[in-house]
Amino acid sequence: MKNGTRLPALLCCVLAAALALSAPLPARAEALEGTRLIGLLVTTRDIAPFTGGEGVLWAAKVPGSAGGSTEYAFWDAPSEISGGLRFFCFPGQDENGESGFISQADDGICKADFLFEDESSVKMDGTILYAPKKEEARFFCNPVLLAADGRAFAVPGDFLSVSAGTNPPGSSVALKVTDQRKHTEDGREITDVTEVSIAVEAVREPLRLALLQFNEAHELLMAQEYAPGTVPETIVPSAEAEYFLLETRERGADGANVTRREAFGRQDDWLNTLSCRKDGVCIWHYHEIVWPDKE
Repeated sequence: MKNGTRLPALLCCVLAAALALSAPLPARAEALEGTRLIGLLVTTRDIAPFTGGEGVLWAAKVPGSAGGSTEYAFWDAPSEISGGLRFFCFPGQDENGESGFISQADDGICKADFLFEDESSVKMDGTILYAPKKEEARFFCNPVLLAADGRAFAVPGDFLSVSAGTNPPGSSVALKVTDQRKHTEDGREITDVTEVSIAVEAVREPLRLALLQFNEAHELLMAQEYAPGTVPETIVPSAEAEYFLLETRERGADGANVTRREAFGRQDDWLNTLSCRKDGVCIWHYHEIVWPDKE
């Protein structure tokens, strides 16, 4: 793993190699009182050249896809970094007008977990699945902070490096960012803690998927092939099926094809598959299994 050296002093960064790095916040960011860490904007390009004189990249506050909830978008960012992955959790109101934390994770953030320890602390854990190429790829983990006036902005952060030569399938590199802030509420001193862990895990690129249904005598009943990303959201096996195999044909960075098989029986209610974007970032798709005669 390679790493950069730009991180705000208010953030304690602990890398997978247990190396702590820090750097001062941009002057404009330091002038904003009451800022708190709300997550990361993960990009494959360094955002520093695009932050301008203020040293920050501002986000727009927009209505969320759920209705009345809020999201932060970097729509005004240059095209080189506009496809960044957002992994946020911030205080706000949901679509019902109730106050609490609002979580926001783009599709490229797989295995996104949010643990709310109390009304002011949250731990976030996310994984990016990536099919590495021969050349090095860098994932810049840019801290995103929320100002007291409700505006959010990203500051240049450290990066994780992945390549086929150094990261075989199943291996990963990781980064953790922690922010602690104290404030007084109703005469009580409260410590707001935000901890964000992000990992990049190397996987093989899926090429083709097949669902193979078998009866109790292990006879093949049906075989259905799919391109990655086209498997139905709901899988309904035939009434005679006792189990089925999910067969995934994958290609490694060395060009060699590998076939992986997973078995699913009547005790299983869901499965997941992968599809890869052109940049190698994979999307995790969830599928419900509905057995016809299962109560």
